Amino acid sequence: MNGGSDLIKQILVCLDGEEHSQKAQEYAIFLAGAVNARITALHVENPYLKQFHHEIYATGRREYVAYVDDMLQDQCAEILTYFGKQAQVKDLKYNTKSRHGVPLEEIVGETQDNYYDIVVVGGKRLRGLEKYKSGNLPEKLQKVLDVPLLTVKIQ
Repeated sequence: MNGGSDLIKQILVCLDGEEHSQKAQEYAIFLAGAVNARITALHVENPYLKQFHHEIYATGRREYVAYVDDMLQDQCAEILTYFGKQAQVKDLKYNTKSRHGVPLEEIVGETQDNYYDIVVVGGKRLRGLEKYKSGNLPEKLQKVLDVPLLTVKIQ
């Protein structure tokens, strides 16, 4: 084996701009550099906020939906641009992708549509009621992904 490079050639890192996903990005970039792997950064534009747009009966409903779409796209561009700069500094082979939908479904779809040796995500330590209120994406991914999952947790 060649420093693990035969084992890991394609890494998917899932980014949402939160502190825990930034830590996952650091780990994924380090891992990609260590094994000379290609890294793909995925950001899922989550339409959660838009699920209520049909309930907004104000005259600006269309403007509201367009505004939310624009904000999601701007956030996505910012997250993926930052990732690209970090990957370039380390001279990594990389690409960026965005998908639109429910994060769990879109991440699983990405791994089914493309080949990855490992998926890297960030996670928060959940305490008390947080355990029940949180969607706990890493735990759900662990149950359904067909590839190894590295969850990088922060305090």
